[in-house]
Amino acid sequence: MDRARRRRLVTSILSGLITAALVVLLPRAVGATWTEVGAVIGRVSPGSLALLAIVWIAGLWAHSFVLAASLPGLTKRRGLTLSLTGSAVANVLPLGGAAGTALNFTMVRRWGFSSSSFGGFLAVTTLLNVASKLGVIALALGLVPILHSGSAFGSASLLFLPVPIVVAGGIWILADERAAVAVGRLLDKVVRTRLEERLPALRRLILRLIRSGWQPMTVGMLAYLALQLALLWFCFQALHVPLGVPVLFTALAVERLLTLVPITPGSAGVVEVGTTAALVALGGDPAGVAAGMLLFRGFTYLMEIPVGGVMLAVWSWLGRRRTGPERLEALAG
Repeated sequence: MDRARRRRLVTSILSGLITAALVVLLPRAVGATWTEVGAVIGRVSPGSLALLAIVWIAGLWAHSFVLAASLPGLTKRRGLTLSLTGSAVANVLPLGGAAGTALNFTMVRRWGFSSSSFGGFLAVTTLLNVASKLGVIALALGLVPILHSGSAFGSASLLFLPVPIVVAGGIWILADERAAVAVGRLLDKVVRTRLEERLPALRRLILRLIRSGWQPMTVGMLAYLALQLALLWFCFQALHVPLGVPVLFTALAVERLLTLVPITPGSAGVVEVGTTAALVALGGDPAGVAAGMLLFRGFTYLMEIPVGGVMLAVWSWLGRRRTGPERLEALAG
């Protein structure tokens, strides 16, 4: 086994161990036990699970509008396929985002799109996903002193402090090409890239795509975030753990923030422990909020793996069966 494979294997094992440890220790970290958490999870009914699945699928469909607008010519079904297959890979591999992106590139090329089109698609969707997360976090930061106690505000403000700086920096780069050149030049000195010339070109490409598709992008992203909040609320309702919408919105902001930390595949374990701890700090019952977060992540993280895996298997099977132009008519088309 060569050094690169050995390093990947060690990384995979360590990442898996960290994820397992975080999940196993979740109840203890917030002052509960697995017996208590299991008793709460046992309250969910089959009807509630069906409703949660519908809300989850609706959220993914809303996000497909964003993906379709970011790659002109992409159908929403194909956008949904890209989302789920990429997530399935990213959620099982350490730093799996790169592998998910490579898979999506292969799929997009098979459907007849150019490499440059995929580059624009990747840039816009990455920007919108990060911007939406930072937007939720920034809004929660502004509402924390109004909706929560002073002690909760003190804890949350420390967590959210970098957000306004990142948001302001991103807006500055998009608004002013000279800023993009300056930032690119600075990064070139630090990491020796060619961003001084690439960042302004990327900025122009992003702005062109956003100008042509800002309406479906905006509506799709807002609907997706609203449905994510609805899914979180329904998860706690299904478990008979009453939490107010302001508290759950703050929890969603913490969850969005922690998904930006790729310590484990899909930030598994990190999100559950961090968000549950935030909910407990805001007055939630430890066993109830741990169960609610596990149910929520069961849909937003765990379910993406088998569903995306099945879609990938079918796409690969159809790709082998078909030749020439027929390859462009795969299941997601």
